Amino acid sequence: MKLENKIALVTGGGRSIGRAICLKLAGEGADVIIANSSLEPANEVAGLIRAKGRRCKVIQTDVTKYDQVKQAVATTLGEFGRIDILVNNAGGSAREKMSLFCDSEEETWDYILNLNLKSVLYNCRQVIGPMLAQGSGSIINIGSVAGMIGLASQVDYSAAKAAVIGFTQALAKETSRSGVRVNCISCGPMASSAHKMSEAMRERTAKTVLGEATGFDRFGEVDDIAYLAAFLASDESGFITGQNYPVCGVMNLGLNEPLMR
Repeated sequence: MKLENKIALVTGGGRSIGRAICLKLAGEGADVIIANSSLEPANEVAGLIRAKGRRCKVIQTDVTKYDQVKQAVATTLGEFGRIDILVNNAGGSAREKMSLFCDSEEETWDYILNLNLKSVLYNCRQVIGPMLAQGSGSIINIGSVAGMIGLASQVDYSAAKAAVIGFTQALAKETSRSGVRVNCISCGPMASSAHKMSEAMRERTAKTVLGEATGFDRFGEVDDIAYLAAFLASDESGFITGQNYPVCGVMNLGLNEPLMR
């Protein structure tokens, strides 16, 4: 197991991508702390992790509140003694408030920036000191292809995720000589985000929109992200830092179809 006896703190680990990452890290031998706003789904994941023979603790945490992030990190360090892996997974778009930028409101900007950007800064700020002191650590920020190409009607979300990519690169430059690595995974359209669609709508979207955008006639799966996260968390990626990995087919490269035939 490539993460045996490592201590991992994962934000938003109760569902979707975060759940898959928690289970994969535990499967590779890590003990996992889940910082999650809702206890019920996180406790379910914790039970699955303990069934694998690994330790797991759930800490109810609103990652947009700096005092709660401070407490979650302090509790983790107090009980586990160190943090080897930080996965900043918590995030999301305000889909019910999606609009053109000319129609958007400051309240929505604040929500998006706090959840997707400031939460990353909060967690990194609290974890980076202990990691530098121990001379090792891997930080994995979960971004989005929206931060690379920009998505209409999601200007605020695109801006926040672009900032996460820039933050990742800058922090990696500060910490590489101290043995702390920082990388980003930018997700494309995920099946877990399309659960509200009917099966027919998902299939139609996959064959049309996604086929054109990603080059694959399917949504991304949570394990596509989890396997990469486990690699970046491990010593196998020891010479990799400051990188952004798009997991979106060819969506980040622009048009999939040639303009001339």
